[in-house]
Formats: sequence, structure tokens, C-alpha cells
Amino acid sequence: MIPKTKKLIIYGESSYAQMLANYFQTDSEYEVVAFCADEAYKTQDEIEGIPVIALEEIETHYASDTHSIFSAIGYKSVRTHKLLFEKIAKLSFPVASYVSSKAIVDESCHIGINCLVLAGCIIEPETVIEDNCFVNSGAIVCHHSVVKAHTILASGSLIGGHSTVGESSLIGFHATVAELLELADETLLAAGSVLLEDTHKHTMYVGTPAKALKEHSDTGIIIAAKALQNKG
Repeated sequence: MIPKTKKLIIYGESSYAQMLANYFQTDSEYEVVAFCADEAYKTQDEIEGIPVIALEEIETHYASDTHSIFSAIGYKSVRTHKLLFEKIAKLSFPVASYVSSKAIVDESCHIGINCLVLAGCIIEPETVIEDNCFVNSGAIVCHHSVVKAHTILASGSLIGGHSTVGESSLIGFHATVAELLELADETLLAAGSVLLEDTHKHTMYVGTPAKALKEHSDTGIIIAAKALQNKG
């Protein structure tokens, strides 16, 4: 067990937030001391003995010089993922990140705040992962690539070398982005697809090779099934 030298507040109370809290508890220097949620959406007072505090009151309960915060908001809506991160970033608390001890991250890489890098990931040399990016289990980001802020890489996805993934994008399960590509903001690459060309903003790509299917400028990327939305 890694010694607990820091205290952490998790923003979110869903099953997803609880899963991420477990990662911090078992594989980081952070002790999770509280969950928080917006007062209007708070549904419980504690989770397995850990208090759930209204976000609006969190700064009166915990000191920012001794506590950090992490926004554990998933990807039911990537725009919401961005907006709720921006909400907690305005608070006085430092913002944490989690990098699994079972991930391989070259020391030359830059990992921003409120980032996840889960077990089995490989982040090759000279890669930049900007703020609020979630790199899920087994994803690979090859050398000299840039993953811009608020982007989510699903499990098993692959980003080729010298590629750039635009802000608030989502690369689906086991999808592949070839090397030397420029993905525009809010690109959605469907699960299992292979992308061989640059993309247009607010567009979903599907297939092998992947082709533009539809545009989502009005809604942003919303992909969760109703059953998952209910579970968080």
C-alpha cells in the first residue's frame, strides 16, 4: 500500500466516481476523505462511510492547503465532462491526477491536471496529455503525440505517433488513429474503427477505413446508453 500523504475530495457520487475513488485509495498517495456533488443533484449523505458534501459548501468544510480535488465525471456527455471540470478548477483546491502504477509513462511526457491514466496504458516519449483527459485501460498514445484537453480515450484505443487529437474528442474502444494525423475538436471515432485521414470538427467517424457519418455541433458527443446514464 502506498503511504497516504495527501487528502482528496472526489467531485461526483455515481458508481463511476466510486470506482475512481477506489483507484486513488488503493494505488496513490491520496486518501479519499469526501465526495461532493452539486446541492441540486446530491442524493446521499455518505458512501461506504465517506461523507458526501454539497459542492457549494465544500470550501467551508475542507482547507485548500491540505486537500486536493478531482472531477470524476465520465463521458455520458463530453461537454459536461469539460464544464464540470471547469467548475471545480475555479475553486481554491489543487486539482489532482491519477496515473496507475501499472501504466507505462515515459518520463519525458507531460500529464495535465484532472487526468486519468489507467492500468495497462502506454504513453510513449515526448507525448502531451492536456488537462482533464481520461486515458482508459490499455490505451496507447505513441511518441510525440498531443491529446488536447477534455478528451477521452476508451480502453484499447491507439493514437499513432506525431498525431494530435483535438479538444473534447472521444476515441472509442479499440479504435485506431494512424500516425501524423490532425483530429479536429469534438471528433468522435467509433469503437473498432481505423482512422487514416484528418477529421472535421464536431463529426463522428465510423468504419475501416473510418469515414464521416454524422455531425454533432448542437449536442456535442453524447454516447452513453440509457441504462448507463441512469447508473452514472
